[in-house]
Amino acid sequence: MASALKSNWSGSPLAVRGYSAEAQWAGLAEVQRLLAAQPNEKELFAKYTVVRSVVGEVQPVYDDSVCTRIKVLCEDPAFTMAEDSDDFEPVSIHVVAYFNETLFKEDMGDLMVQARLLRSIGMEGSGLRFQRRERRIVPSDDERRAEGSSGSSSGGKPSVQGRMYSPNYRPERLIPVGTIRLRRVSKTPETGKLGEVVAKIERMCVVKGVRCFGVDDMLMKEAERIAQYAFHVRWALIYALPTSKNFYTKLLYAPKDKQAGSGVPTPSIVMVKCLVNSSM
Repeated sequence: MASALKSNWSGSPLAVRGYSAEAQWAGLAEVQRLLAAQPNEKELFAKYTVVRSVVGEVQPVYDDSVCTRIKVLCEDPAFTMAEDSDDFEPVSIHVVAYFNETLFKEDMGDLMVQARLLRSIGMEGSGLRFQRRERRIVPSDDERRAEGSSGSSSGGKPSVQGRMYSPNYRPERLIPVGTIRLRRVSKTPETGKLGEVVAKIERMCVVKGVRCFGVDDMLMKEAERIAQYAFHVRWALIYALPTSKNFYTKLLYAPKDKQAGSGVPTPSIVMVKCLVNSSM
């Protein structure tokens, strides 16, 4: 199924919420360029990133999750997945990280204007920051009163003509940059002595261009929060690729002595983490 999805992707772009999936990720190149000039690029990226989750195949988050998996599958030859979707999709929680491109560009525009002003007065590099100007899209009380007094006709009746305000509203554009899936599973042979329900975290995918900004940490943090407070389980289980073992080790996952089951398409390491204060 993965190969079929891969060929379909390369042949015609997927449409997501009215615009092509390829076009939405094209904006990330400009984001990287703007962040490259900032000393705290990772913190800035996190500031404009939001995480959303849904249970089952709820749109549009589920579609974004699947599209992100397909993109990672197509752009990274090292990434393998036996099936992009399986029978567990309707009973899983799908988590997607979104980058708010609209808000980011508005704020970065203000920063670039501030930088030019600081250069013009010889204070570049001083750390001085100007207060961001709020965009007012409704008239003030004084303007309403002035409008009412001046808008009366000769007969004393208020005029139906009023000032028109054009807020130039643009909907926020959220770019999916990573996804992860988790579900409750009962005891499996790989978990050894863990004779209880655990949260299985899987399908971790992060768009290649933004992997240096900590999106994987955000997704894991949210998945563990859901596992602990929504699933009410004590243990999280992951089938980690050998190349990602160090990443999960830093997140306090410990490898088990057993290998992943035969249903896993690639050699994987079984890793577990206790989500509450108790020893393994």
